[in-house]
Amino acid sequence: MPRPAPVPAPRVSPASPATRRWLPAVLAVLAALALALPALVLPARALAATPGPDAAGGAAAGPVVLVGTGGLRWSDVSADATPVLAGLAGEGAVGTVAVRSVFTAACPGDGWLGLSAGRRATDFDGTSAEHVRAACAPLPVPADAPADGAPGPAQQPDAERFRAIAAAGTFGASPGLLGDALADGGATTLALGPGAAIALAGRDGSVPAYAGPSGDAWEPAELAERVREAVDAGTDLLVVDAGAVRDPADLPAEEEPSAASRAEQVAAVEARVAAVREALAGAGADPATGASTLLVTSLADAGRTAHLQYAGAVGAAPVGGDVYDGLLGSRSTRQTGIVQTTDLTPTLLALVLGGDHGTPGLVGAPVGSTEAGASAAERVEKVRDLDLAAQAVQPLVQPFYTGWVLSQVVLYALATVALRRSWGGPRGRRRVLAWLRALAVVYGAVPASTFLANTLPWWRAEGSHLLAVTGACALYVTLITALALLGPWRRSPLGPLGVVGAVTAGVLTVDVLTGSRLITSSLNGLQPVVAGRFYGLGNAQFALFATGTLLAVVAVADALVRRGRRRAAVAVVAVVGAAAVWVNGVPGADFGGPPASVPAFGLLALHVAGVRITWRRVLLLLAGTVVVITSIALVDWLRPVDDQTHLGRFVQTVLDGGAWQVVERKALQNWRILIGSWLTLVLPFAAAFTAFVLARPGAVGVSALQRAYDRHPVLKPGTACLGVLLVIGFAVNDSGTAIPAVGLMLALPLLTAACTQVLALEERPAPSRPSEPTPSPLR
Repeated sequence: MPRPAPVPAPRVSPASPATRRWLPAVLAVLAALALALPALVLPARALAATPGPDAAGGAAAGPVVLVGTGGLRWSDVSADATPVLAGLAGEGAVGTVAVRSVFTAACPGDGWLGLSAGRRATDFDGTSAEHVRAACAPLPVPADAPADGAPGPAQQPDAERFRAIAAAGTFGASPGLLGDALADGGATTLALGPGAAIALAGRDGSVPAYAGPSGDAWEPAELAERVREAVDAGTDLLVVDAGAVRDPADLPAEEEPSAASRAEQVAAVEARVAAVREALAGAGADPATGASTLLVTSLADAGRTAHLQYAGAVGAAPVGGDVYDGLLGSRSTRQTGIVQTTDLTPTLLALVLGGDHGTPGLVGAPVGSTEAGASAAERVEKVRDLDLAAQAVQPLVQPFYTGWVLSQVVLYALATVALRRSWGGPRGRRRVLAWLRALAVVYGAVPASTFLANTLPWWRAEGSHLLAVTGACALYVTLITALALLGPWRRSPLGPLGVVGAVTAGVLTVDVLTGSRLITSSLNGLQPVVAGRFYGLGNAQFALFATGTLLAVVAVADALVRRGRRRAAVAVVAVVGAAAVWVNGVPGADFGGPPASVPAFGLLALHVAGVRITWRRVLLLLAGTVVVITSIALVDWLRPVDDQTHLGRFVQTVLDGGAWQVVERKALQNWRILIGSWLTLVLPFAAAFTAFVLARPGAVGVSALQRAYDRHPVLKPGTACLGVLLVIGFAVNDSGTAIPAVGLMLALPLLTAACTQVLALEERPAPSRPSEPTPSPLR
């Protein structure tokens, strides 16, 4: 059967001289919006999830005590077994700690060194592969300490080795920063235990005052006596090493497991925390009265499986109010109930020296509290949920991506077969095309659904978490698909493409503006135990956000151009593009997103306006991109330090001379991901082939795409701009390998849906004209 003639492409008038005159003004508005919105909107941006820097708080009136442990999780805590640890939920504020350091799992030495340096640090001198197989090293015992066990000066024997390991790393850590800053500020300190000595040692390894247990670990009575003596002596800061909880079932064979069970180890930590608490109260410094501050936090993992760890605080707070009450949070995570090990260093400095201590080199932010109105039970449920969700989603991420990739290969195989057969005539072919279109839209609806699934607590489900999260995703896939295929835009080939793209971008926009709750611990989102990012848009989320926005803009601009409203189409590209750059760069806090978004939307504006693309215009666009990015980062840098995102902190890193370390670390991370598996190795070749098909569909026989290009004048330049966005995104981001892959896994199903609708319209029989009435012979 002969194939119906293709629908003729609509006539689109070329850009007029007037258009060329006002186009620079539109592009200027694009740049102005991108520059002005951060300054105008950011100060008013709601960040209710974390304590603000202008909230009450400051240096503690009495002594500050940090009790550090390792491997202690909220699943270990209960009112019956650990009443003191559990009681902090009602007396003060509680949260979880992301203890991720240089390697996947943090050893006790990593945690104490991170506290000392205020940055990620480690005591292991080797590669990541070696670290997985190696045992955690025992903490070194300070030398030259008084023989009678009384507090006195000591020397950290491994200080030089710690500095050498940090210097060879890429995190810019400087072990001893905390100790030197406290000494420079005139604070008196006492380290109780080997881990505490690591934390409070200066860069030269000197520990101003140290006391260790008489045996292998602190006996509660002995520890209480040391604490009382220190409080009576007027010590400003006490750091206590309460020992670590190690999980024998999750340790390498080389590490000698503790003879005590996990429950017994937790009980020992509980007894030491109780002893410290009783000693403070007995010395007239009960933190519940605000006479002191007590921080209890786990600094390391219990084994090779990363978890969110226990944290609790009671007493005076440096930010977020006079005292700790509610859920812990910091500006570095902007998540209710989650802080990082690197937040503890600025917290101690703010409590002991005051909020304006001015210590450079810190990457964390002081820990405060929020949501004081929540009950103790609600607080505990929140922090338990955080680790439960993180653990539930971790084993599902890799299977999800593998299944997503392979199932899309199946989709394109089905599309190839469906588009090459007649299926019993025009009616059968239209039916097959309709089913294929619906299936393609279902695939396009998956990314947004992975975020929306977190509106349902699927991680609490008994049984299979895979089935629970799949069911939650399926619910939202159904709703998004129905919206795309049943609305008034359903007849347009680009209608579902634009709707699904807009929904995807809209979900991410709302989420980053309200605290990144849906992104956190989702299949396509940020994983808090990795501690790479806690808020805003990571690389996968940027790829989905930017791709969805661009597809939505292409659909709207194409409809306007086809109706002869070219100026309105360019205005849509400019305004939505500026808004996307702002969302991505400011609340999204994505430094690598704007360098890709600005050129992509700028080129699309030029294409829609009918302006010829020249090297001069491209160079001007790239220069404008640099101005936009620099301006966003500088605006963030000019804000108070505790209110900056990592954009402003990167500016400070550049000024401090640490930019190369950041670039080196991100490049190495990109390379490791690229060569990490067979799937990532084939991604560049798959992306190159896809780009060739999108650019020249006729060369490989993809006639349906070429017909879609012929019918919709903005679609081909839109796919070209998508390629620009994904390629630049890959080049300028760490973990950038994921950006083209994730972006195309949203775009290609929606393009497939558009192509099938174009073919369906061509298969539709032309409406028959009514026949002329036969003249009556009587007339």
